[in-house]
Amino acid sequence: MVLDRYTQEKLAFAHRQQLQREAEREQMLGALPVHPSHSMRYMTARLGTFLIALGTRLRQFEQPRKQVAFD
Repeated sequence: MVLDRYTQEKLAFAHRQQLQREAEREQMLGALPVHPSHSMRYMTARLGTFLIALGTRLRQFEQPRKQVAFD
C-alpha cells in the first residue's frame, strides 16, 4: 500500500508526538524520589515521639482501679 505525502507526514507527526509524550512521562518518572525523603522520615519520627508523650501524659490521668475480691 502506497500512502500519499500528506498521509505520510500526518502519520510521522503523530508518531513524533507519541514519542515526545513517552519521553516526558519517562522524565517525570525519573524525577520521582526512589526512597522516602528525609522530611518524611523526620515527620514520622516527630509523630511517633508526640504519640508516646501523649500516651505518657494520659496515663497520669488514669484513676486507679479498685480491685473487687470474689469469694
